[in-house]
Amino acid sequence: MTRAVAFDGSRYTLYAANLLLRTALRIIVPISETKVSNERHLYSDVYKVEWENYFDVDQTFAIHSTVSSSQFRHSKYVALKAKDAVVDRFRKLKGKRPSIDTKQPDFMINIHIRKDFLTISIDSSGDSLHKRGYRKATVPAPLNEVMAAGLLLLSGWDKKSLLVDPMCGSGTILSEAYLLSRGIPPQKMNRPFAFKKWKDFDPRIWKMVVDKEVSKLEQNEPSLIGYDISFKAVQASTTNLAELCEEDEVPINKGDYFSLRGDDFPSTGTIIMNPPYDKRLQEDDIKAFYKRIGDHLKSDFPGWTAHIFSGATEPLKLMGLRPSRKISLLNGAIPALFYKFDMYAGSKY
Repeated sequence: MTRAVAFDGSRYTLYAANLLLRTALRIIVPISETKVSNERHLYSDVYKVEWENYFDVDQTFAIHSTVSSSQFRHSKYVALKAKDAVVDRFRKLKGKRPSIDTKQPDFMINIHIRKDFLTISIDSSGDSLHKRGYRKATVPAPLNEVMAAGLLLLSGWDKKSLLVDPMCGSGTILSEAYLLSRGIPPQKMNRPFAFKKWKDFDPRIWKMVVDKEVSKLEQNEPSLIGYDISFKAVQASTTNLAELCEEDEVPINKGDYFSLRGDDFPSTGTIIMNPPYDKRLQEDDIKAFYKRIGDHLKSDFPGWTAHIFSGATEPLKLMGLRPSRKISLLNGAIPALFYKFDMYAGSKY
């Protein structure tokens, strides 16, 4: 699988995954896997699914299709044929058909064709899970919530020690760090997950997930601090974090990264930042900018651990620091790197 993870589980697992997974965009459930060679086979295989067991004729539905096949070249046409199969089955069994709603459907069907392999799935999440609900203000090229959570988990941050984002933008890394460290699920309990509209939704199992799993989350209160040179970014971060916590819990300051010193803080800690790069924001000299970031880390943050995520892969390699770990990632469609630097005092660098 590409950019996806497969797992087996019960309804309890499905509900818990939607509530608790911080790095998932959607949880989809495969219900049929077959081989198809033409549109007739596609229609037939979709028609055979007992859709009446999944949703009612009075509910709305929509179909999302992804195609990578020489036989099927147009995803919209595939979605149209699949829609015809679903409504024809309902019309035959119920005498009427369900309506389409592409914006807020009650039930979402996912059609995936790779070569001649058809997978029919149902979307248990609804809106993309990166939409946590706290982003009320934004800045140019904001970091996706799921990516920010993934960076925190990949960093190995202990959720207890000081964390600083010196180029915090709209505050996504700090917002996700707050949720993660305080043991708060990434999704709200009252979120209208798609599975809550399924015919087999069991509210008792959902209550068990909420009661048992949330209480297991580790709760800490590390210091989280953000800075940005842009007043607009400071305002955006402050606005977004106000959706999660009191103002003084995560202070956001207007300040230039290059003016900060490790000695300004009560202890050493972890820096995680996503500096601007040329595919998102224009920098006059992106290589010099990244070299200066490295020089400042080396001279002013001894004893700290720094993590830098960027799509400026070549400038990142020219920072003048030796990373202790390198991870290749995709930020959307942009290849990116996530580097870890252990800032030793003395002549290590």
